[in-house]
Amino acid sequence: RAGKEQKVEHTVGVLRQFLVEPFVPHPQDTEYYININSVRDGDWILFTHEGGVDVGDVDAKAEKLLIPVDLTQYPSNEEIAATLLKKVPKGVHNVLVDFITRLYAVYV
Repeated sequence: RAGKEQKVEHTVGVLRQFLVEPFVPHPQDTEYYININSVRDGDWILFTHEGGVDVGDVDAKAEKLLIPVDLTQYPSNEEIAATLLKKVPKGVHNVLVDFITRLYAVYV
């Protein structure tokens, strides 16, 4: 369908770029979803322990953390874990906090 008009929900457009990755078998409970949204007061990081192709209503089910514009107020690793990773096994908190911090650094 490359180069042809497509409709996804309420958006119509032409698909020109695709990201294709090999499938790595894994249990469903190891998929996560994260996004970052900019607002006037800073950036919201939304994280849910339910990832996959059909994430669903992220706004309704995600844990949320506002990163203020003033980055001197950037949350500690402990605050990030306590706020965003409530439903994730503690054994992966350090890896995920590191990923979230690095992802945000690239974002800003």
